[in-house]
Amino acid sequence: MADRPFDVSLAHGQSMHCKLGGSGSATWSWRVNAAEHKVRASYVGPEVLAGFMNGVRDLLLGCSATFVTFFGEPSGTRVFFNQTEKEVFVQIVEFADLNEPSSWWSDARLVWAGRLPTEAFAGAFMTMIEELLPQHGTDGYRRRWGYEFPASEWAALQAAHSSR
Repeated sequence: MADRPFDVSLAHGQSMHCKLGGSGSATWSWRVNAAEHKVRASYVGPEVLAGFMNGVRDLLLGCSATFVTFFGEPSGTRVFFNQTEKEVFVQIVEFADLNEPSSWWSDARLVWAGRLPTEAFAGAFMTMIEELLPQHGTDGYRRRWGYEFPASEWAALQAAHSSR
């Protein structure tokens, strides 16, 4: 299914990684069902990791819909989450220009969509952060990304995850 953007099967094998580039760039890589998706973000949206943490936390707390935006210059990608019971429907959508709301959808491209257990998605996300912190530390994160590590959002996500 790697060549098709829509996969309705449950994803059992997945992994996530966050690679910090230099000068405020980062890449989120997500391998799911043998397909790998890479989404890039720039310093234009410094709160991307905090927003992603808040979205995953909200899913764990029962929220039915949320999204995270990876801003490029001027392009970007949004990852939409719609949750029902214990599954989350994830859609990765690329936009040519996020600075022009009137043309967002006319130039949008669905990269991937599929369902998977919310707990599995949240667990893969938590593992990604648990790998990122020892690799860079909060000081290294600030140097590489240009902004502070979202410590309060991380603490809130950990609390939501441990309460399940």
